[in-house]
Amino acid sequence: MAAVIASWIYIGLVCMLTGVGILCLLTGLINWKGRKEDCSFSMTRILIAGIIGITMYAEIFSIFGKIGAPAHGLALVMAAAAGIAGRKVLIRLWEKYKPVVFSWEGFFYVCFIVLIAFFTSRGAFHTDTNIYHAQTIRLYEEYGLIKGMGNLQLHFAYNSSYLAFASVFSLQWLFGRSLHTTTGLIEVIMCLYAFHGLKDFMQHRSHLTDMMRIGILFYTLVIITGSISPATDYVTMYFALFIITAWCENSEGKRSISSYGLLSVAAVFTLTLKFSACLLSLLAVYPAVYLVKEKRWREIGLYLGCGIMIVIPFLVRNYLISGWLLYPFNGIDIFGVEWKVPEEYLLVDADQIKVWGRCLYDVTKVDWPVFRWLPVWWEGQERYEQMLMGAVLAGSFLLLVQFVAKRIGRKKIRWELITLVGVIYACLGLWFFMAPFIRYGLSFLLAVPLLAVGEYLSEKKRGFYSILTGSVVFCIVMSLSPYWDRYITDAGVFIKQNILKPYYLVQKDYDQAEEDYYEINGNRIYYSVAGEVNSYHVFPGTCYEFMLERSTLMGDNIKDGFKAK
Repeated sequence: MAAVIASWIYIGLVCMLTGVGILCLLTGLINWKGRKEDCSFSMTRILIAGIIGITMYAEIFSIFGKIGAPAHGLALVMAAAAGIAGRKVLIRLWEKYKPVVFSWEGFFYVCFIVLIAFFTSRGAFHTDTNIYHAQTIRLYEEYGLIKGMGNLQLHFAYNSSYLAFASVFSLQWLFGRSLHTTTGLIEVIMCLYAFHGLKDFMQHRSHLTDMMRIGILFYTLVIITGSISPATDYVTMYFALFIITAWCENSEGKRSISSYGLLSVAAVFTLTLKFSACLLSLLAVYPAVYLVKEKRWREIGLYLGCGIMIVIPFLVRNYLISGWLLYPFNGIDIFGVEWKVPEEYLLVDADQIKVWGRCLYDVTKVDWPVFRWLPVWWEGQERYEQMLMGAVLAGSFLLLVQFVAKRIGRKKIRWELITLVGVIYACLGLWFFMAPFIRYGLSFLLAVPLLAVGEYLSEKKRGFYSILTGSVVFCIVMSLSPYWDRYITDAGVFIKQNILKPYYLVQKDYDQAEEDYYEINGNRIYYSVAGEVNSYHVFPGTCYEFMLERSTLMGDNIKDGFKAK
């Protein structure tokens, strides 16, 4: 725990300095010729900007070399330079948050940080962390990006930018063992953001943002026992929740178009964390339409440029890792490079994702129509997950009733919220038809009922309308209750089982497994012989011997890359 908290302080400082520099630069470009747009320099947004900046840096650096001491040192130099450039902002931040730090509220935050550190220091790793997250981080540390990594194991081709970020702060080169504390830090950042906003709940006239803040805490309860894992699902869902929450916060406050623009850039970044969240970037439509009407071409170019700068490293890495522009999607087939993952492997991988998400577990059933696989999927869900689906349906009904009531009352349409809700449903549609694992779309599933309840709490109610909407809210609360009850129980059992584990100073290390190896051109390539654990401790490696058997090196060294036989 002590090492976890120390690493959070260090990572937080680096992200804060980087974020201040980025936001100072962007604000200077936005507020050209005396324009005064509020970009809300809150600590949370600074840290988010820093995470995005460091992740982009790590992605680019990995293309040219390994993410070791030199890469980390350069990141520190850039962070220091950014902090010097934004030193006035840092001073104002300290003046703003100093009273909070030295108060009972600050004491509560410290206790909460210690609690999350407990979960981050021990416990079981996410299944996918053992399959490919940990090994990917080690490969970035030892080699950087390797051409054709996807041929060694198809999971490497999923290319989540989060694993590049995690490799920057693994610090294996310094300590001789890897730190895996970044997920816990993101939990802390998001939860403190939620707690700080909820403290004035009773004074808020609108509660859309408050309910989404509760959604962040709800999600934390769901994944808290997996805090130790650098899992790509977790960080993607956190970013989605933050963007939705901050979008609501801006709509209830100053409604700054620059804030909408910057949140749209963050939404584009989220697709690089996990491409299944790609439709969240449609939020950019709202600020784009507004800026075009205002003929603010410079700002349009700025946000568009930021989005392009975020996406280009992601696409280049896709090309180098798999030979495809968007893996595992074969609709864009423009490269014929030696290291390209064969299309037949890609299609099997894509089909497996779909059928596993639909609880079919057989790729021959991938073409089943919705009416055929939907009952199987429904039966494959736990009862509390089925109740969550009920809450989503009830929330959808309530949102529709609220919209109709506003139109009857001739209230002004708030297009920023219409856009947000439309994008959430677009994300849910993609999730449902592609791979409806609950964990892949949990942020969007939670957003629907929580936004509906938030709108209910914010409006004046009378007569039959009050009875109708109140009854639906009651159904939503009852439908969500089994979900949080399940995970409160899980958290309690976790504490009981792990409280005596010896991880109060140093964090639990990655799991190890029995492995064997092949020699290819004098290089050892490892594979798991007992279960799906692709160990961090030996490299390069794969979980699946059959994937290794059908691949080979393109040269005499690992860095030359892998290709299919």
